[in-house]
Amino acid sequence: MSAYDRLMAEALPTGTFGHAESVVPRRTVQSARWTAVEQAAHVAALEAELERLESRGTGKPELRLVENEAA
Repeated sequence: MSAYDRLMAEALPTGTFGHAESVVPRRTVQSARWTAVEQAAHVAALEAELERLESRGTGKPELRLVENEAA
């Protein structure tokens, strides 16, 4: 049997490497939904943290002009 004959005798490729099986995510436990009160509290906490971070400034140091001083 030639190499071509052996190749043609093999099964059709499945498109997976190493005969991997497709992974189907299984949701056995349904996640709990947030209530409107929980969502509002979460949004308020996020907005407060963003406000705190934005009020810190750009993080760039303030520069000053140095005249007639030896470096």
